[in-house]
Amino acid sequence: MRAQPYPGRFIHGISFGDWYPCWNLSLDGRLRSPDFMAAVDPGLAATYRPIREVPIETLRTSGVPQGVPTPRATWYVWAAAWVRRGGHVGVGLNSPHWLPQPDLREILRIGDVELAFEGARRQYLPEGASRLASLYLADDSDIGRAHVRAMLGPSVLLLPVVVPLALRVSRVDTKWFDLYCQDAKPEYLEKYWLSLPGDPGAPTWEYLVDGMIEVDDQAALTRVREFGAHRKVASKRGESTEQRAAGV
Repeated sequence: MRAQPYPGRFIHGISFGDWYPCWNLSLDGRLRSPDFMAAVDPGLAATYRPIREVPIETLRTSGVPQGVPTPRATWYVWAAAWVRRGGHVGVGLNSPHWLPQPDLREILRIGDVELAFEGARRQYLPEGASRLASLYLADDSDIGRAHVRAMLGPSVLLLPVVVPLALRVSRVDTKWFDLYCQDAKPEYLEKYWLSLPGDPGAPTWEYLVDGMIEVDDQAALTRVREFGAHRKVASKRGESTEQRAAGV
């Protein structure tokens, strides 16, 4: 599939505490989805298997293939598979805080929701962008900014972005996702992937971008470069930030 520009101006939300997007944005002001990375890197393509092609049951029991960073939705699928195999999930690297049973049950719940949406995508929009391998954007508008803050919290950093190249983009209304989380009706899955507005008068669109996004605001990019979590990733033995980040 050939990558093409996707028109419009959008908002992407990140946390200053998340080293991966901060590190990559600090390099060239861009973020890339896993499938797009494989499409432009022959070395990665030789070993990378797109998540969209992994059987649902494999995702349920084994999680997602490791190798390139993936969206938050994919982390829940991986963590849920780990919990199903009797594993523990913790927060932190050196001295992790192991999550209690209620948190593990929530991981399983969200993991099941994401698998349901991925299964429905394969049925209703097989060529569309997957939630498990995309960058998430909202419209660059008051509604879009409020939408991202509602999903990621008031402290989220909102980055104005454009989409220079994308393999695929799916516009979907998050209302159907929220409704399915409350009441798992199959009709919500169908309406989500058919890009139907939850409220025709005030849709809450999100854009699943399987491609590359680029920050379109130098002031915001400077903030990421100066205050992002990648600035704190340094070795006590004098390793470079890049070396430490690659090993995390």
